[in-house]
Amino acid sequence: MFFVHFNDNSIEPSGGPGLAYRRFVELFFEGQFWTMFAILFGAGFAVQLRRAGSDERSFILRYGRRLAALAVFGAVAEIFFGYWVLLGYAIWGIPLLLVRRWSNRALVIALVVCTVSISLHSVTRAAYLQAIGSPELDAVWRRAANEQDAAARKEFQATQRASDYRTAVSGRLRYMPHKYSQRLFILPTNDFTLFLIGFLALRLGLFDQPQRHRRVIVGVMIFGALSWATSHWLLPFTITSTPATWLPLRVATLTAGNAFRLIRDSWLALTYVGAILLLVSRPGWQRPLSAFSITGRMALTNYMLQVVILDLTFSNYAFGAQISAWLSPVAALALFGAELAFSRWWLSRFSYGPLEWLWRSATYARWEPIRHLPAAKAA
Repeated sequence: MFFVHFNDNSIEPSGGPGLAYRRFVELFFEGQFWTMFAILFGAGFAVQLRRAGSDERSFILRYGRRLAALAVFGAVAEIFFGYWVLLGYAIWGIPLLLVRRWSNRALVIALVVCTVSISLHSVTRAAYLQAIGSPELDAVWRRAANEQDAAARKEFQATQRASDYRTAVSGRLRYMPHKYSQRLFILPTNDFTLFLIGFLALRLGLFDQPQRHRRVIVGVMIFGALSWATSHWLLPFTITSTPATWLPLRVATLTAGNAFRLIRDSWLALTYVGAILLLVSRPGWQRPLSAFSITGRMALTNYMLQVVILDLTFSNYAFGAQISAWLSPVAALALFGAELAFSRWWLSRFSYGPLEWLWRSATYARWEPIRHLPAAKAA
């Protein structure tokens, strides 16, 4: 995400290495790493549920407080700095409680249904309009929704280019109701689908014993890579016309153009996750990957630091800096290195990152000790 965020804030390249790098980020990073984060969120839920055991009531209370604290962090990141991922996680983390005791088979069915939910919604709406004799309303509603979305985005983007901080914040506040009322957020096709993948993966033992499930992991990796390639180079050309006059069939034909969202370029994240699992299961790779382990222990703090630094660096109401696309990976690595050094320094003195400590304290409704405890006391 360091590469993605710096790439998003770089000057639009006209050609050369900058354009090649931007295309590389779009292909291999942009849709993959927020997908990976969401999968890990679902796995984290499964870890918490496992540790809770049969203490259902206490777990639900702790988890509810955990989500509430995450929502606060997410609202701060979105309203004051313009980064929006965490609040969506907090909202879609709630339905995980409803499926926590479902069987693996039921979770797989739910995963498929959630993945295709937008396509199901489109076809169901078309069938309803056909049944009431008003199929022409489908095109009217789609056009109105597109126009409304385009107008809201245009206004929002204008406020984010403002040199006045108040204008930018008020623009974000006005845009949030529109964004959180869109189908892509209301339907469980994105965040909740990815949470289910992580939840299932940990329950099935893929995170705990990757070598034991090597064949399954390799199969998932292959599916992720093929899905990514298919999404980029095959699916846009499979549906060239929609001769059907019956509205539900016409809509179903259109949604089949992306295999009802079962095929996505973001599934390449599954390939990345599988490769990492197989690597960390081999002792020789644990030391080279330790830098990611250190920063991962302070993931929330490092994320919030990153968004604050990026917002203040590139926003017109702050420093308004500009960076070339081909220099953005250098800046991304520099910031990651700085956060790595900070994480090492902090964790040598404290048990948790500062925001992780606040989050943990809110979860357990008490101030948790943050400094390293003496060995005897810890035991």
